[in-house]
Amino acid sequence: VAILSFGSRLSEALIAADEVEEMNPDLAVTVADARFMKPLDIDLIRELAKDNGNMITIEEGSIGGFGDHVLHFLSLDGALDEGELKFRPMVLPDTYFEAATQYEQYEMAGLNAHHIRGTVLRLANKVEVPVLSE
Repeated sequence: VAILSFGSRLSEALIAADEVEEMNPDLAVTVADARFMKPLDIDLIRELAKDNGNMITIEEGSIGGFGDHVLHFLSLDGALDEGELKFRPMVLPDTYFEAATQYEQYEMAGLNAHHIRGTVLRLANKVEVPVLSE
């Protein structure tokens, strides 16, 4: 699993990666720091896509930000054509947040280490996700 972090969630991504690897020694997690959004580091993105079957982007932006740029590039570059790469963007939800500490706001947004860990485990099929019945 590759986690491509843009912004201050890098330390949380590293914590999540360590926790996942401790829980599942057979699951390797690579964490990369995107450092900048424009221009995209297409060499890094291609390498992560080639070496990993799952990719997560994490940012403090909203829908339409860094993760969408990465997904757009992967699509145009053909990385999604064979269905071998699963992709999940983690972004701020489109909602208002009450005043709180920074940690509490990231908690409400679902962008702390345990949220990242959960996304990694779900994407790697290491946890059962309930399915809504009709």
